[in-house]
Amino acid sequence: MIKQLLKNNKIAQRAKAIKDLFLEKLDTLNLKSDQQLGSIDRLSDHLLEARKASDSNINTLQNNVNALLENGAFLLKFSIDVVNGLQRVIEESKQQQQTAQQIYQSIGDSYKTVEQIHQEFQKIRDEAQRYNQSVMQKLIEVQEEDRVQNISTEKILNQVYADIHNQKFKVVTDQAYFQDIDIGLMLYLYSFLPNHRAIDIGANRGDISSRLLETGYEVYAFEPFPPVLAVLQERLGKNTNFHSFPFALGSANETRDLNLAVDQTEDKIYDDATFYSSLTRHSLAEGLIFSETIPVTVKTLASLHDSNEIPSDIGLVKIDTEGFDLEVIKGMGDFRYPVVVAEFWDPTFPFGRTGAMNYLKDMVRAMKERDYRWHIVVYRIWGSHDVSYYCNSDYSLDNSWGNVFFFQDYEVFNHALRWCSSVMPATYFSV
Repeated sequence: MIKQLLKNNKIAQRAKAIKDLFLEKLDTLNLKSDQQLGSIDRLSDHLLEARKASDSNINTLQNNVNALLENGAFLLKFSIDVVNGLQRVIEESKQQQQTAQQIYQSIGDSYKTVEQIHQEFQKIRDEAQRYNQSVMQKLIEVQEEDRVQNISTEKILNQVYADIHNQKFKVVTDQAYFQDIDIGLMLYLYSFLPNHRAIDIGANRGDISSRLLETGYEVYAFEPFPPVLAVLQERLGKNTNFHSFPFALGSANETRDLNLAVDQTEDKIYDDATFYSSLTRHSLAEGLIFSETIPVTVKTLASLHDSNEIPSDIGLVKIDTEGFDLEVIKGMGDFRYPVVVAEFWDPTFPFGRTGAMNYLKDMVRAMKERDYRWHIVVYRIWGSHDVSYYCNSDYSLDNSWGNVFFFQDYEVFNHALRWCSSVMPATYFSV
């Protein structure tokens, strides 16, 4: 029984221990439950806060989504525009590509044409080279011919020089009056003048008039000194083409003193001193003097034309009035002649140092005013018989004298120039 009681007591102790353990566990569970409830409350608070934050985030997210949607719509529209633009660019690119292909095709055709041109040019260049070679060969042949010709010409010239040196050819001049070359040019011009009437002013005894008549000129001669006029008329008066007048010519119709020259040299070296009589009292060479004067009638060329004493269709006018030639030119008025020949003196020439009215510079100026644009000067140097010429200059060499030929027509001047170059040496002026 005791055993039973003890057994029962053990059971009761165990039961009690189990109960205490259960209660202890229950307390523990309650404690944990309370802790868990606190945690749940805190979690609920956290969840509430999280919800609030989530709501705020949702709103923000919604706004962001809306903004993204708007941006997406803008980007979509922009993309569509870009795509459309790209499509237009593609279309234009296709057109440009087609144009480029056409250009390439054209360039290709042009290249073919250029190639053809290049080939043609190559042919032309080859022909030109062959032609140049031919020309060079001809040039070499011509140069060789020229060389041979030059040798031949040189031989001929040497022979000419030798002949001249040996006096096989000789220019003959009248040593008394030194005028044959000048007269020769007057005679040569006969073939080129439109009219064959000539005026001889200062005719003296008629040396020039007779030569003009022989050539075919009809001559109107003027000589104011009665004794010389008588010789002139006796010599040429029977020629129907000769007309003489007993007066002088000048720049005005007047009466003027004629200064008569006398040769005082023992040997009478001046032959006939009447050649040196003048209407102006100028200087004279040694051995000559003006001894006396006589009054003579002076008329102008213009007045003689106006009175029909001489015709207007004159081809040649020769003036030799011993220093008074410029005054005769001034009396031409409006009348012009194809050729006018006048005597000039340099200021250092013995006859031209004082009182002369026939300096070259003055006469060239006067004739240019009358539209005579070309002239040839045929001159000598005092004390020398050498004759030379130059053209279109108003310069006279020291101690020179001679005749100046004035021309209105270039062709006549050119004929005269060629004649001069063939019969006498030219004078050139250097700076």
